Amino acid sequence: MAVATTVVHEPFPLSPAQRGLWFAQQLTPHVPICIAQYVDIRGALDVDLFRRVSLVAAHEFQSVFLRLVDIDGEPHQVVAPPPDAELDVHDFRVAPDPAAAAREWMDHNHTVGIDLTDDPLTEAALLRIADDRYFWYTRIHHIALDGHGAATMVDRVAELYTAAFENREPQPNRAADLRTLQQIDNDYRASGRHQHDRAHWAARLHSRSAAVTLTDTIAPPSVRSRVARAALTEDTTARLDASGADTAARIVAAFACHLAGATGRQEVLVDIPVSARTTAVLRRSGGMLANVVPLLVAVRTDDTVGTLVERVRLELTGALRHQRGNVEDILRELGVNASARRISSPVVNVMLFDREWRFGSATADFHILTAGPVPDIMINIYRSGHPPRTIVEVRANPGRYTDDEVHRHHARLVELVDAFALASSDTSLTGIGAPMCPVLSAVRQARPV
Repeated sequence: MAVATTVVHEPFPLSPAQRGLWFAQQLTPHVPICIAQYVDIRGALDVDLFRRVSLVAAHEFQSVFLRLVDIDGEPHQVVAPPPDAELDVHDFRVAPDPAAAAREWMDHNHTVGIDLTDDPLTEAALLRIADDRYFWYTRIHHIALDGHGAATMVDRVAELYTAAFENREPQPNRAADLRTLQQIDNDYRASGRHQHDRAHWAARLHSRSAAVTLTDTIAPPSVRSRVARAALTEDTTARLDASGADTAARIVAAFACHLAGATGRQEVLVDIPVSARTTAVLRRSGGMLANVVPLLVAVRTDDTVGTLVERVRLELTGALRHQRGNVEDILRELGVNASARRISSPVVNVMLFDREWRFGSATADFHILTAGPVPDIMINIYRSGHPPRTIVEVRANPGRYTDDEVHRHHARLVELVDAFALASSDTSLTGIGAPMCPVLSAVRQARPV
């Protein structure tokens, strides 16, 4: 298989989304704003072939080879693949517990600080933990690639490997290069669509300064998180799947109920990560396009499950319709000061895509190590394993939450997700123990002085 080549062009400016990340990284230089993941590959793997197709995909998507350079005091980006680029392979089979040793290696790697202009933005390695099991690890700064782009790259490597394994031609590369992605973004920002999206968010962002969280404790973002994680039951997963397009709305509604009950507020703000990839060419490419948009949710004591889910569904529909509008840019344009822009709301990230990767005869499943530093608390709902299970994960800033608090919030959220999945539309919120629950007061009483 011939390795594609990447033409090195002149440096070009960062996109507004990338500039926002660049400035955020300057504020917390020792807390890398990175995504990190690993794919657990089980079965026979041709390591040399895997390394070759990984390099092909890296050239196709380009994000792996992105570097930042300073030009007259301004950050610029350049695609510059090193001549000796190849995937590192580390063998942990001699360790007493190879999987634990590999996880420790990954945990250290993705928490090390990065100098954006001196250090590579990407780290990737194949960690061998058994004769027929590997962890394919990647860590990349968010300025170069977002979560959707990372998953799409995994798709492409699996396609290239399996095509070669089966002795057939792979599908042609359909990813746009990074300069094309920037031009698409420039065209969007000069369009009426951008103005329409800006107007939508400008009318809603007054609520940013009214954000509430599940803690009174203030602390800077942390590279490490306190984590609680559990799989939903098969029955709950099946009922959520049966709700179709309302699945994400039910999950967000469940968390909004928890947030309202824990804080005593009937209007809460939840941040929702979105891909901002509204066209086919954007969805099949790399780059950093993701956005985080606020969702203002009213939770009323006389609501039924159906009325709240429908209210959330309408808000989600509007947010997705206008997801390319960069909220940080709009807040800055509206004159919202930096401290108000940095107010952290809880984040709910629903990632219920079904991806069962195969590399030839080997199967694989996906694991999130970090989606970036957590200023407050983040809820991740995703699928993993064979057969796939639906995971509910709570990640919290360790400076703001204790382990006990994280596990209490996680248990309550799982309870509410179960209740929303099982309840009929006309069930009252009070009938499922929501929205006014004593969780926060109990947690605060339990906090050590």
